[in-house]
Amino acid sequence: MAIEEVAGEYSLSVTSTTFERLDGGASRAVLNLEGTASGFGTANGTLIMIIPGPGANAGPGQYTGVSFLENGETVGVTGEGCWEKLGSEHKWRVRGINMYSNGEVNLSDGTLDLATRTFNGTLAPWT
Repeated sequence: MAIEEVAGEYSLSVTSTTFERLDGGASRAVLNLEGTASGFGTANGTLIMIIPGPGANAGPGQYTGVSFLENGETVGVTGEGCWEKLGSEHKWRVRGINMYSNGEVNLSDGTLDLATRTFNGTLAPWT
């Protein structure tokens, strides 16, 4: 399999956030997102990030969502990846492997800006 160059971008807004406590001192951030993605039209989904403990700078994450294409079709997506805090800013880098219901697989690399409640990044097909 080859990873192709960046083929698209996504621009999402955080519409709501919920935090949950987990066993062992960890917590879970659940972010509902909506916006657009190149080649996928309107995109809605939920990004879940596990915060392993107070002051953690990295952890695992997952994404589940759906895109509404301009031709009337819908495409579901599930993704797995990780997040890491970027320096002293209120930003997290989120990277993942996304699998779509139409058979596509993309690598995503984006920045979640906690202050502006935006999540923007790029998509690169994995063929």
